[in-house]
Amino acid sequence: MPLSGQIHRDKTLENISVAYRSERLIADLLAPRVDVKHETDLYFVYAKNSLSLPETLRANGAVANQADWDVSTASYSLAEHALKHLVTDRDRSNADPAIKLDIDATEYLTEKILLRKEVDLANLVTTDGNWANETSLTSTLAWSANTTLSNPITFIDTATSVIALNSGKLPNTVVINDPTFRAAKEHTSIVDRVKYTSADSVTEAMLAKLFNVPRILVAGGIRNTAGEGLADSMGWIWTDMAFVAYIEPNPGLKKPSALYQFTKSEFGNPYKVKKWREEERNGDFVEVGTMYQHKVVASDCAYIIQNTIQ
Repeated sequence: MPLSGQIHRDKTLENISVAYRSERLIADLLAPRVDVKHETDLYFVYAKNSLSLPETLRANGAVANQADWDVSTASYSLAEHALKHLVTDRDRSNADPAIKLDIDATEYLTEKILLRKEVDLANLVTTDGNWANETSLTSTLAWSANTTLSNPITFIDTATSVIALNSGKLPNTVVINDPTFRAAKEHTSIVDRVKYTSADSVTEAMLAKLFNVPRILVAGGIRNTAGEGLADSMGWIWTDMAFVAYIEPNPGLKKPSALYQFTKSEFGNPYKVKKWREEERNGDFVEVGTMYQHKVVASDCAYIIQNTIQ
């Protein structure tokens, strides 16, 4: 009987490999893309006096009262983000069939840029003072407390009323991070609402219906914050919060939205992929870049609830 090492030599498989990616990223869903031509520019902001009610009654023979509207401007300023990777001739010729170096490099760099966008937007959304309406929960009111006082539906209803009163818009989006979603779907106030109508566990669609919004985005992106060569340190990109907002689905003139993503695109593509030869290094560089800015456009179109888990 021959030894196993004599009849088979280990080699890498060509139909399977393992790569970790941060999935459930929501940046491009939460901040609608607005394509722009220039790196900096202005856009118009109409004042709320369009919602005021001047005297409209006119006496016989009198002139009509004059009603004026005000407009100001706000600005955006794009920042460029880019990464490159060297694919050497030696690496390319020595790679096993399962490794597609040029493709892998492009995908890897793009994923890094997407991760950067997610972190940037999470920081913008959760920074104190960026929104006209915000609250921070105490331990007794946190959704993880699972008590009548911590009913998530009550907090979302309050946020909805505040946004409607201040902007005239009804929220169409609720963002909750992964731990907050898991606390909400097990909260007694939520379970009591669905226990007689569904045998399934509470889903995102069920929560959206209870919160009376078209969509819920569960922010499940993860990030490794460990330095190179150190033990992995994994964490959620989004902190424990619930973000209630009106997000304009079709950006355009005179359309308020809590957030926009100003992006410089070429032929409709916000990402630029370049490849060039470096003879002295005997290889090719692959580079992925983009220019964008996430911007709070209408602060009163959103309400953030911080510290939902404690």
